[in-house]
Amino acid sequence: MEDSWLSGLAERPVIAAVREERSLRAAVDSAAVVVFLLSTTVLNVKQLVQEARQNGRSVFVHLGLMEGLTKDHFGLRWLAETAGPTGIISTRSAALTAARGLGLATVQRFFLLDSQSIHTGLDMAHNVKPDVIEVLPGLLPEVVRDVTRQVSQPVIAGGMITSEDQCRRALQAGARGVSTSNPKLWQFNPKQCRKEVNS
Repeated sequence: MEDSWLSGLAERPVIAAVREERSLRAAVDSAAVVVFLLSTTVLNVKQLVQEARQNGRSVFVHLGLMEGLTKDHFGLRWLAETAGPTGIISTRSAALTAARGLGLATVQRFFLLDSQSIHTGLDMAHNVKPDVIEVLPGLLPEVVRDVTRQVSQPVIAGGMITSEDQCRRALQAGARGVSTSNPKLWQFNPKQCRKEVNS
């Protein structure tokens, strides 16, 4: 796994979550050093990954939102060898485990729907041991803080974050980074949203 993308979040904790192909140029022109590709196909993933990487960005492909790819070991191997992303994002334990075996960084995404979903997500994190955990929505700083205290992995807050204040509060709650599809936040001054040390 490439560790540089994690160290890059220390200075640039806002992750550009790209939902449309046309938004990638804005992402690579922004201050963000990490890009999450949330909508790709087998026809464009190689080009999008290469463009991001050629511009010095670490890039992750959301496996569940990629069209035309079988979500098994062979599909992952094709993705790793053909497109060469830094890693993948997935909600599936089998995909995360297979990706790790192929040398890809892994982001486990789980949704904070209720106490049971949090329990299930934490159990999966302890069993699968992804490199990073992304919790959605990231609007719940108290829950983000609670998750960070229960896992050894870095935590990213994502989903429904639309303001600088929400970004700042997620980071102050212990998140290593914040993923957002709002291009205005991709330019957010990292010194203003640096994580505070929890007491």
